[in-house]
Amino acid sequence: MITCLSIYACSSTNNEKHLEAITKMNTSLDSIEKVMLANEIDTIAALRVATNTVELRIKNYYYADTIDMALGKKMDAYKVMRRELGPLSKSYSTVKRGISEERKTLVNLESDIKNNNGDRSKYQEYVAFENGKVDQLRKILTEYVKQKEKTMTSFHKLHKELYDFSIDVMNKNMNQKKPKR
Repeated sequence: MITCLSIYACSSTNNEKHLEAITKMNTSLDSIEKVMLANEIDTIAALRVATNTVELRIKNYYYADTIDMALGKKMDAYKVMRRELGPLSKSYSTVKRGISEERKTLVNLESDIKNNNGDRSKYQEYVAFENGKVDQLRKILTEYVKQKEKTMTSFHKLHKELYDFSIDVMNKNMNQKKPKR
């Protein structure tokens, strides 16, 4: 009888530790979600269209006898920035989906621990595995925020100037091609 009580007490203490770890992971998911939502680029499709339009306009209407190195460097940086929009969108979606999936998994794990369902000897392993997934989401989000800041800084630095330039070269080109009366 005493042995059974001590085993139950140890099991109960371990379960409390596991449930506490799950609570901490849920709190971490809340923090991750807040940071994610604060760093959402809600106009990623519009940014893609805008950058592609500027690049196509310059490609179609800009003709020069000499190479303008400054313009070339700006265009290269602009293209690099545009190519980052796709991976940014993917990272954001990965974190968003991961948070949702992890919340469901933690609800199920918490329920199993509270009800002593499943292999109780593996609870620690399950908790550690889920903690690793939460840490992975945090790392992906951290990288997303860094890349987003870099990409948006580049966009704001280059877009207005290249947009204006693309409109100017298009207008000059269009004016030259008009038939003379």
